[in-house]
Amino acid sequence: MPNLLVLTKRGVDYKIKNNFLNIPEKVDCLIISPGACGSTNLIIHLDKYCKSNLYFERKYKIFALGHLYKPPPSFLKKKIKIILLKRNINEIYKSMKKRGFIRNALNTYGDLFPFLYINIFKSEKNLKKKFLLNLKKFYLNWKIYPKNKILIIDYKKLYSQKTEKNKIFKFLNLKNKSFLKKFPEYKKYKKDKNFIDPSTPLMRKIHNL
Repeated sequence: MPNLLVLTKRGVDYKIKNNFLNIPEKVDCLIISPGACGSTNLIIHLDKYCKSNLYFERKYKIFALGHLYKPPPSFLKKKIKIILLKRNINEIYKSMKKRGFIRNALNTYGDLFPFLYINIFKSEKNLKKKFLLNLKKFYLNWKIYPKNKILIIDYKKLYSQKTEKNKIFKFLNLKNKSFLKKFPEYKKYKKDKNFIDPSTPLMRKIHNL
């Protein structure tokens, strides 16, 4: 039971962060997604061209900056540019479930009881319903963001259509054409027994875990 209470505290911490997060430097852009939207490769690539997620996570140790479930008031005030990655919510659920990330993901969405239908009232049906409801809220929360400061990119088009990387290039007013030439290609993860999610070693490196 003590471990479950830690998860409740973590949910409270995420809620506080979302409401009071204030990054003390100029932000060029942040990549935001609920997870399972191919954001890791884009975040790594963008780090070479502007001050984005990785720069601030390294410097200020802000965990899960890319999974903010709603815009902090300071983001609206400072007019921070956001690239929001979207994907079918059922596909997100399947991906998260396959990788064993459901409970942690619910925590980052500010859910105070992510363990409810996993560890106590075990119910796959209710867990999925709870998860999809949080995902819907996630995207609704970001709908209020000023349209000229947010670029919405579809997961399926991100690495398959040139138009999407061009949209990002123009949205950020980038000048270095290598951003387009060296844009990462889609690679399907080989989920065998040795598979490690790419976000895991990246997080450990940033936070010295």
